[in-house]
Amino acid sequence: MANPGDHKPMGMADTIGGDETGGQAAIIQELRDAVSARDDFLAVAAHELRNPITPIRISVHLLRLAQETGDQARISSLLDRLDHQIERFISRMDVLLDIAQISSNQLRLERSEVDLSETVKRVIEEHQPMLVRAGSELTARIEDSIIGFLDAVAFTQIVENLISNAIKYGQCKPIEVTLTSARDQAELTVCDHGIGIGLEDRERIFQRFERAVQRKSHTGFGLGLWVSRRLTEAMGGSIGVIGQKGAGSLFTVTLPLKGTNR
Repeated sequence: MANPGDHKPMGMADTIGGDETGGQAAIIQELRDAVSARDDFLAVAAHELRNPITPIRISVHLLRLAQETGDQARISSLLDRLDHQIERFISRMDVLLDIAQISSNQLRLERSEVDLSETVKRVIEEHQPMLVRAGSELTARIEDSIIGFLDAVAFTQIVENLISNAIKYGQCKPIEVTLTSARDQAELTVCDHGIGIGLEDRERIFQRFERAVQRKSHTGFGLGLWVSRRLTEAMGGSIGVIGQKGAGSLFTVTLPLKGTNR
């Protein structure tokens, strides 16, 4: 006969064992999700970084042909095209670096006084060739001399991502950009009249590898809005979107001008 002290409360061992098993299963699933996300990222990165290489190689080939004929005008045009293609490739690499830093929680902000008004104007000017190719007209209402103590690179990337997004999904329709300030906050809005966004997708598009439409109809990492949200929140701000399918989208970014971390 067993001693009374050898007995333990009914179900205790089963409960502890069950908790341990459940915890291990959760950890295993988390690791599997992380590996899956990594594999998805690598697959997307390999595809998207390979895409711009082909036109770069074609441009180099055409440059060699133009050099043989001595066509200086053609050479100059091809060099401009090649420069643009290389800039696109570098921008994609920059996105990858940002993702690596954000994902590993190693993103470091370098705050300084930034003229937000001039930054937005510059980004709009740099996107003029894209606007022309897309057939979209952009109108801007930028309040002058809005100065914020923010990370200049992060703010620039947010503006670039939102304007590029509007061009990509704007269906050649007008785009409006505004920048205003009130109560120590700056508000940036980018509005397009393209494919729009449904209520059920307003949160999803800010996740990694997500976009408003399927990959086959639009290229890209599906990371721009995710990066924009993470950068905005790192500077103490917020970003959101409203819109309807087929009726365009309005993205709004709010940032504290004095700069605060979250």
